[in-house]
Amino acid sequence: MKKILLSSTLFFGLLNVQAHADYIPQQQQSTSAMAAQYAHMSVADLQKAAKAGQPAAQFYLATRYQSGNEISKDLKQAFTWFKAAADQGISSAQLNVGRMYADGMGTSTNETLARQYFEKAASHGDNRASFNLAVMEEQKKNYMGAYQWYELSTRDGMLDNKVINMSETKKTALAANLTPDQIRTARDRADKWIQAQ
Repeated sequence: MKKILLSSTLFFGLLNVQAHADYIPQQQQSTSAMAAQYAHMSVADLQKAAKAGQPAAQFYLATRYQSGNEISKDLKQAFTWFKAAADQGISSAQLNVGRMYADGMGTSTNETLARQYFEKAASHGDNRASFNLAVMEEQKKNYMGAYQWYELSTRDGMLDNKVINMSETKKTALAANLTPDQIRTARDRADKWIQAQ
């Protein structure tokens, strides 16, 4: 009787373990693990994954074309692949597309599109994009707008400490040409921009 009870307990216990195993969800590979995977892929494998629509592969293929790493340097191809990744929400690609539109690298210069892509990247917390928007405003002599974007580039997000330090320096220089009310208005605009995201 004890053998039958022990055997049936083991049998049902094994079935029970099997039933619970079916409910364990498959774990997704982390974004950083996927990025590391694409960073070390061959160009042929990157091209295949990029053509299949993988945004991280598109980004890394673009960086290879941009630098000429293991493939002929081709800024038009770099732009094409950065834009494909940017349009799928990769903020670093959005930053690069903004820069390429601003500088006319691999595409024609287009300040309006540069601004749009910088704003997309900034909305994902990339303070390098906010810094680029500030520079654009400063070049137009819109010092309140520049102050607003420099303020945003010092706030939370994907912060680059070098950018924060440069932004603080720029804000100090701009403050000499702005009234306290203008500075307050620029900070309020920065707050509202963040809240709208």
